Amino acid sequence: MKLKLSLKLWIALSFLILGITIVTGYSMLSIHFFFRGMDSIISANMENAAEDYLSGIKEGKANPGNVDNYTVTQTWEAQTEQIKTYFKEPKRFGELHKQRKQAEPGKRPYLMYFLIKLRVEGQTYFVSRAFTRADASPLVGQNARQSRQLIISLSMGITLLLALVTWLLMKRLSQPVSKLTKWTHELRPETLKQSPPDFAYPELNEMAELIKGSLSSVNESMEREQKFLRFTSHELRTPISVIRNNVELMHKIQQKQSSALPDKQQEIFERIERASLTMQNLCETLLWLNRDETDSLVKQHFRLDELIDNLVDELRYLLKSKPVTIQVETQECELHESSVAARIIIGNLIRNAFQHTWNGHVSIQQHGAQISIRNHSTQADKGNSSEDQGFGLGLQLTEQLCRKLQWQYQNQVNSDGHTVTLSIIPAHSAERE
Repeated sequence: MKLKLSLKLWIALSFLILGITIVTGYSMLSIHFFFRGMDSIISANMENAAEDYLSGIKEGKANPGNVDNYTVTQTWEAQTEQIKTYFKEPKRFGELHKQRKQAEPGKRPYLMYFLIKLRVEGQTYFVSRAFTRADASPLVGQNARQSRQLIISLSMGITLLLALVTWLLMKRLSQPVSKLTKWTHELRPETLKQSPPDFAYPELNEMAELIKGSLSSVNESMEREQKFLRFTSHELRTPISVIRNNVELMHKIQQKQSSALPDKQQEIFERIERASLTMQNLCETLLWLNRDETDSLVKQHFRLDELIDNLVDELRYLLKSKPVTIQVETQECELHESSVAARIIIGNLIRNAFQHTWNGHVSIQQHGAQISIRNHSTQADKGNSSEDQGFGLGLQLTEQLCRKLQWQYQNQVNSDGHTVTLSIIPAHSAERE
């Protein structure tokens, strides 16, 4: 799994890594120049020893080859055996050669051998020296320790200062960004009309204006769509009521006259009746879907099993002249919820199952507050579609209604149909149980 870091953490880590790299680099450079300085001092002392050696020869002093513990010779063969063992004959003038050796195996090295090849007054000299800790001045060790402590102290101080500056910088930058994030999360349709606050930086202010403009545009589009659906649903209720009343009137006239319409007219009449019922149910669904508050729904006690049986009887006309069998299994269950919402949602589910099953089987099972509806279609009807309905509209509206009511809803698409599960219990109530 790839680790994702926040932008603030990325910037902080980048600053710290860069700072630590610079501090480490300068610390190593300081140590390097410290040892270079020590080598320069030793080289200068060895050059002075060669000059003293030359002066001793001119003055005729005895044993001029040993000058202040420096071995000075005019030939390589005259050097000590240790020096010739540890070094090869130098080729370049003025280049200091060093070797660090252990006095005893397994112990820290404390013997240092130095060798340099010099040219003094036109003559070649080899100068060597073996140093032990006893030979070194106490000031050398003290200066080395002080220099080391100074480098460490400076490195730690600069690192801490860099960390503090990075923290202050991130705090300075993150506060407006956090403020923008909080403001974005708290945006509501009623707050979009207000001007965004000042976020200290022009870039963040411009981003806030863009966010506000985008959300305002989306909110205006949603409001227009909701108004259109609301107005359309209300306006359609009147002509639908007229159609339904005339259909009922036609039924009563037929019953009084005890006469049936011709088959062709009866088929047309039934189509009108089915279409009017579907339009009426869709209008009710759209009106409920566009309600701003679901808490205002009136809750009452009702029998869920009786509601399902009534809906199945009301919607049986959708299976007329279809080779479709129905299996309904219910058990007594009384709920305290909105019976109107339950009737709309369950009616949509049963209607969708009946309408889109042309040859097969529909199973409706109810156990407690949970309802399962499954339609099984044979291979022969997969190419058929309803002639007066849009496929899947009922399921889409049902899903949105369940989301608003916080009822648990699942729709599983099978190879031969759909399996829909509905639980008329809000999700938060199910979690408490």
